[in-house]
Amino acid sequence: MNGILRFQSRENLTAKQNLKAFLSHAREVCLFQKIDWPEHIWDISDTIESKRLRNGSFAYFRSARDPLDQPSVIADPMKEPFCSFAKAAFSEIVRIKRPVEYRRFIYALQAIEQALIDLNKQTCITQVTDDVLNESADILKKRFQDPWHAGRTLEWIIREIINPAGVTPWPLLWRSPFPYLAPTRNDRVYASLRTQKLPEVQTILDLADIHQRSLDVRDRITTSFVSLAMFAPSRVSEILSLPVDCITRAQHDQTVLMGLRWKPVKGGSPITKFAPSTSFAEVASEAIHFLIKTGEKARQAAAWYEKNPDKLYLPDGFEYLRECDSITLWEFSRVIGKATPPEASHAFRRYGLERVGQTPQKLRFPVSDKANWAGLYSFKSAENWVLGQLPESFPIMRKESGITWSNALFVLPKNILRPDGETLDYIPEPTSISQITHQLGANPGGKTVFSRHGKVDADGQPRKISTHQFRHLLNTLAQSKYLNQSLIAFWSGRKNINQNAWYEHLPQEAFIEAYRKLNNQVPALPVAGPLKKKASSLASKNAITYDDALRSELGAIHVTRFGICRHDYALTPCPRDKDCINCGEHLFVKGEQRHLDEARVQLELHEKAVGQAHKAVEQSIGGAQRWLALNEPKLARWKQAVTLLTDPDTPNGTLISMPAPASSQTRTGLAHKMAQTKEHIAVEEID
Repeated sequence: MNGILRFQSRENLTAKQNLKAFLSHAREVCLFQKIDWPEHIWDISDTIESKRLRNGSFAYFRSARDPLDQPSVIADPMKEPFCSFAKAAFSEIVRIKRPVEYRRFIYALQAIEQALIDLNKQTCITQVTDDVLNESADILKKRFQDPWHAGRTLEWIIREIINPAGVTPWPLLWRSPFPYLAPTRNDRVYASLRTQKLPEVQTILDLADIHQRSLDVRDRITTSFVSLAMFAPSRVSEILSLPVDCITRAQHDQTVLMGLRWKPVKGGSPITKFAPSTSFAEVASEAIHFLIKTGEKARQAAAWYEKNPDKLYLPDGFEYLRECDSITLWEFSRVIGKATPPEASHAFRRYGLERVGQTPQKLRFPVSDKANWAGLYSFKSAENWVLGQLPESFPIMRKESGITWSNALFVLPKNILRPDGETLDYIPEPTSISQITHQLGANPGGKTVFSRHGKVDADGQPRKISTHQFRHLLNTLAQSKYLNQSLIAFWSGRKNINQNAWYEHLPQEAFIEAYRKLNNQVPALPVAGPLKKKASSLASKNAITYDDALRSELGAIHVTRFGICRHDYALTPCPRDKDCINCGEHLFVKGEQRHLDEARVQLELHEKAVGQAHKAVEQSIGGAQRWLALNEPKLARWKQAVTLLTDPDTPNGTLISMPAPASSQTRTGLAHKMAQTKEHIAVEEID
């Protein structure tokens, strides 16, 4: 960031002297306001906002050896004096870089500390050398499947923190050894990824059925979220940050269009997404009105606390308590919106209520209560407990949008989604991402929207769906209609259209079909093999473009067990039924895993069969030689197919065509070959 002064070492000081000065400097300019420096768990929520709203952001200075994976407990922290450096370095990293994914920096520091121990060195940053960093890289490689990010983070710490601070005897020139591996998110290449990212249609239908039939408030909240997720491709945090007044309308000709106002969280501009149909408008409007009504009391209390942060909210009919020093359990339950008063034995343990006496006034406890008196509890203790339920970030729910709790659609009564807790109508609580994901099936041991209604998959297990699968589904539908990429990016709230590729879940044949029908609206298809030569020849002979020639050659595309067939069945039946490898009209797609898998299976089968045929020929078994002459060329072609499909120089998505076989088994092919033979003989006789 511009204007930030970084700590610079003094060349005339030793590494240990520079380290001492660096630690002092880091503590003086530290941004965190809620931390206790000697502690190993830092609350950094005031500087880095958590995506989970209520949980906050925490930095954990545990070692890589810590056997516990509990957020609130560190059994084995980093050893001193390295731990002090790690805290100072992390403080400087946040001050300079303001990272969102801050945990990766702690992982890199953990690796350095562990490397020092593994090499029997003192756990001090002044002992770090290139050998220690190489050992750190090995640790990161074992810990992460793709260590490129971790390696780059370690390299950044060395370049921007360690070397400028002069805390090692000499500057470190280490570079990360991990190469960048571009992630392949295009599901034209990996069929399994397609099934993981897209939800099953039956799951969507089950959610629709639950939305129409269920009266359970947990189900209605969850399916209302789903209704908004299906309205337009949005991230879960964007939906959970919608304002109460998100509905807007616009006049188009004689029609009034209903839309929702969104604010993307990854750099996209604010946008109004209009309903694609009246049905979508009705479903979304119904969901929003339900959420508004469900959270009305909670948002009313939130509005009070925004204006009166130090005073307890009192609903209508209980304003008299403002002049009282005490409160009964029944009054307390009404004030927080609880259906039943808490047990007296739980009053202090659960709610911090301090007993101060008792009262015989019947108006202060239910008429149905047969007791002649009711216990009195300190009004101040009740007020302190309720105010303590609000986080320090209150009343701002999202820093980037500035939305307040009182205007947030998904601020609902506390515990409303919990099966084991009573709803507290007048204590507001933002709906978290984990609450929605648990309801949609990510809660392995608890109740979900599917398990409550017996909605199971083919294995008899309750169905589940991730919040991001709705976004993938809508993007895939848009891609299948060949919409403009800029329009898809705008609709999805993306800043860069290149991010669309992460949501492509269409098979290659869909892109071939788009190439054939939409002319120049889609990119050209990469082609390799005889098909490319044939299209080029056809273009030159008929004075047409290469793309037009290729479109005419692709014909009617359909999927086969072995790849893609471009034969036009409207002209002739297939001349090579189930003999695709010997057909010049058959295509493979480089990078399509199912094509490669099938080619390898066929190669293995033909290798075994041809090997057995050779043994049969040696034993003079009848018919073996003819069988061998027929299938040995197939083996050679399957070998050629596997070689082409695994060629690293051929980019993924390339259409690979095989050359026509030397001899044809079809009648037309045999007749053509015989005609060529007769013509050749006639030429020889003339000569």
